[in-house]
Amino acid sequence: MNTHAPHRDDGPAGYLVVLGSGPQAEWEYALQRLATVGPLLLIDAEPPTWQQPLLAEARTASLMDPSQVLSTVQKFASTRPLVGALTFHPAHARTVDLLRRELALPAPPTATIEATTLRHRTAQLLTAAGVDNSGALHADTYDQALEAAHQVGFPLVCKPASPRVRYAARQVRGLPELAEAFSAATAATWHGTGTVIEPLLDGIEATAYTADFPSGPRVVAISHATFDPQAEPALVPVEVVVDADDVCAPAVEDAASRALAALGHRSGPAQIRLRITSTGPRVISVTTHLTDPLIGMLIQQVTGIDLISQAGHHARGRTLHDDESRLGATAVRFLQGPGSAALPPNAATHPHITPYATLRPYPAECPAGPLQRTGHVLVSGMDYPQCTARLRSAAAEIRSARLSA
Repeated sequence: MNTHAPHRDDGPAGYLVVLGSGPQAEWEYALQRLATVGPLLLIDAEPPTWQQPLLAEARTASLMDPSQVLSTVQKFASTRPLVGALTFHPAHARTVDLLRRELALPAPPTATIEATTLRHRTAQLLTAAGVDNSGALHADTYDQALEAAHQVGFPLVCKPASPRVRYAARQVRGLPELAEAFSAATAATWHGTGTVIEPLLDGIEATAYTADFPSGPRVVAISHATFDPQAEPALVPVEVVVDADDVCAPAVEDAASRALAALGHRSGPAQIRLRITSTGPRVISVTTHLTDPLIGMLIQQVTGIDLISQAGHHARGRTLHDDESRLGATAVRFLQGPGSAALPPNAATHPHITPYATLRPYPAECPAGPLQRTGHVLVSGMDYPQCTARLRSAAAEIRSARLSA
């Protein structure tokens, strides 16, 4: 392939390796933003389709086989220069780290990578630094998981220590469910990394996103996810809202900053997942890369901060600072279900469901944990309550359209 997207050539010449992709409606924005940073080399399991106009080059490899990915990229790099590598998928973080080390590409400190790719290690370091967290306990065997479950109590969450797939965490309400959850988590973790057991915390679900500023990383946005009851016991988001003036910001910012400092993260976009409990925020996980390109688009819409481009520049060893312009809120609702979540018959030709809601159908079903995702709805509003109300109104219109079809 030799299709080239327009890009700025104001830094080191070479290709930015992007590991993995996804549905066009969720990923197109991210590839568009990255293509403005420099030429892209996409490594994915399948040849590109909609991605092709945004790429300079593409190669196929099994993303679950780090050695095959490395060999593919090394062969490409034998004749053309590379300047960086990144991914938006937690399962590929280890492979990106391998590429960076073997090909001498810009990379975070090794200690930071270790601290954020193993969830129990994250909890240990946060506890040592006095940062309230979920208290995740490591388990390699079912007996260890059982002991950990007795320590944290039910309900709890059982999840891979270093996941190979998205949405692998499971709620466990009681002892009879633990063995199945442990088996599922073990199957979904990278070999030799084990599983973690942590309490199912009450409170407000929140994810803080940080961006680079001259003074260092700073929280620029907070998202709130609502989980889909259809997916239980899996934890799969159905709605995500980003409010430029989030009322939870004062409670979140200090915990997020202290968490990043404890893990040695000094630059580049990061995200910190928390629960805001009755006793204050508790950190659940930290990733030193973005994990959902669609949320990056929502953040830019309401803050003016382009986290995707920042990630691209950071992967190339550069820094990009944006000016903030905060205004309103925006949100997404995923259309998904245990079977095929049918869309209205005119979804492709009439995307505007209401004056404030736009439907983005997917050309094919996309798995999201135990569910199948067929599209999503985007809305905007003045604040969190207005966005959630508009999402529910749009969902009702879609149900009505389906029933009357």
